[in-house]
Amino acid sequence: MLNIMHSRIAKLCRNPLIVSIPSRLIHNSTKQAMLFEGNSIGIAKTEEERMSSVFGGRLKGQPPRSTSRIIVGQSKKIAGVDVPMKPEEPDNCCMSGCVNCVWEMYNDDVRYWNKQRKLAAEDIAMTNEIWPADWNPPLTAIPVKNVPETLRHQKHMLDKKVETKRLKSIAEVRSLFPKREGPLPKAVLEAKAKNQQLHSSTSTKDLLENEDDGWDEVPVHIKAFAEFERKKHLLAKENKIKRRKANPLLAQLIKQEEEYANKNKKL
Repeated sequence: MLNIMHSRIAKLCRNPLIVSIPSRLIHNSTKQAMLFEGNSIGIAKTEEERMSSVFGGRLKGQPPRSTSRIIVGQSKKIAGVDVPMKPEEPDNCCMSGCVNCVWEMYNDDVRYWNKQRKLAAEDIAMTNEIWPADWNPPLTAIPVKNVPETLRHQKHMLDKKVETKRLKSIAEVRSLFPKREGPLPKAVLEAKAKNQQLHSSTSTKDLLENEDDGWDEVPVHIKAFAEFERKKHLLAKENKIKRRKANPLLAQLIKQEEEYANKNKKL
């Protein structure tokens, strides 16, 4: 048996075409150097360029840039309502799951921005004031008289798009039900008239949803993440309030800790 194995090994050694072993896998040295074969894309870039893809552009040698949480203080009074400028996307997310994530703060800023725009759109409709062209006017939510001249054609196109979408939705709903041969009951007609009166025009909220909501240029998964974090923190806050109500002693201790923390902040 051993003779047969030796003869086969000798035959393989005499014919190098049969066995092909990469030379880099054969080492005589006991101290073999480690070999890394990873992604080499971007290695030619400088350290600053590679860091900018993770931490944003605020690096050494570049001027500081305010993120949305800082510049949100700038606002304009429109129809008596303070409307902040459109929040800017944060450029300093470290993707490490911070307690105060900049994307969650951006989500809060966008919500406040949309809320103030909605209030201003409702109030400006009762005046002849023109919404500033450089302050993101909600074109579908305000009348033509309040739209700047340079944006009226764009408003006309948006209104047409919204109306087409509404008619298409109505047609799709009607196609689900067969045509009625007889007249509708009196109660149904009264309910339809009441509903039509309540919803005679599209709400300002729905109109604003047809426009830029501040997330147009942001990936969908980032928006979903920010919304999830917001709901998670709200749920944690609600649970904390429930625990306080269930345990008066715990509520007293938490209150004392908060008072102590506020006192240290003032100092």
